[in-house]
Amino acid sequence: MGQHGQQDAPGQFFSHSLDLLCIAGFDGYFKHLNPRWEKTLGFSNEELLSKPYLAFVHPEDRASTLAEAQNLSAGGVTIIFQNRYLCKDGSYKWLSWKATPLGDQRLIYATARDITQHKRAEKRLAAQYAVTRVLAEAATMEGATPKILQAACESVEWELGLIWKGDTQAHLLRCIEMWHTATVDVADFKAVSKVMTFPPGIGLPGRVWASREPAWIPDVIQDANFPRVPIAASTGLHGAFCFPILFGGEVTGVIEFFSREIREPDDDLLKMMGALGSQIGQFIARKQGEQERERLIHELQDALASIKTLRGLLPICATCKKIRDDKGYWNQLEEYVTARSEAAFTHGICTECARKQHPDWDEN
Repeated sequence: MGQHGQQDAPGQFFSHSLDLLCIAGFDGYFKHLNPRWEKTLGFSNEELLSKPYLAFVHPEDRASTLAEAQNLSAGGVTIIFQNRYLCKDGSYKWLSWKATPLGDQRLIYATARDITQHKRAEKRLAAQYAVTRVLAEAATMEGATPKILQAACESVEWELGLIWKGDTQAHLLRCIEMWHTATVDVADFKAVSKVMTFPPGIGLPGRVWASREPAWIPDVIQDANFPRVPIAASTGLHGAFCFPILFGGEVTGVIEFFSREIREPDDDLLKMMGALGSQIGQFIARKQGEQERERLIHELQDALASIKTLRGLLPICATCKKIRDDKGYWNQLEEYVTARSEAAFTHGICTECARKQHPDWDEN
């Protein structure tokens, strides 16, 4: 390769690298960025260079990012560091960093790799394990539902979850359970959702009920079929997805999740949650069957407890026909039987006794 080609090689590498390459200053601004940044985040290089890079970092990651930058400024080296960067569409990408400083130039040379898909895969597996564990350990359906929402929300980092149950008579969906992280104030959204009902095809729950398929909305504020838009906007909710609870091919309910971030569709997450919807449907059907069986057993036990049965040998006097009870007292036959059974007595006279008492019985 000629001298000119040798001089172009670093530039070619910088321009065509699949990783995000950058030079940043100790002052907190990017100085140079390769084209991969714009392809990954959607912002132009000019936009990224015009603000401190912390402005593009997820609010929850800014403190750790600032600490890592200070470590580099002090001469440290970054081997592995992960944070989330804002995309122009409002979503976030996970980046994994390696960096080294040049103290005399007050610059940091760094490479970042988009690991969003890897992070999503990790979260999907965590959610699947967490929900499956809840289903295996829960004793009752009522105890399981909030834990299912919590396990899923915490695993895939969504802030709010709701379970909707199908009312087959009214042909409507009604919200029966909610869970949210402590970091969000969704009281108004929860209150509205609690009193709302959805027929098939209306709203996110209704469209999933009608289609029997999971659905994803990157930003509910921009969705034409989302009746709770005003309250979602005031609460700061954006991304949403929903999947059906299935049993025997029928939708018995749906589960809905929300995020404060705009979230691009994750087809693998939807497929996984759709499979969990079938598991949850089987769990609910099994618990309902167990509850029905327990109810029938209690009814039978109550019925058996009300039935009094005489069994065994009865100590009866051969002369007066009185019966001795467990305490040693002798009781008239009628009293003994009445106290120990559901039998009742009426008194009459048989023909043989009538003849003994009334010798003229046959004449009359």
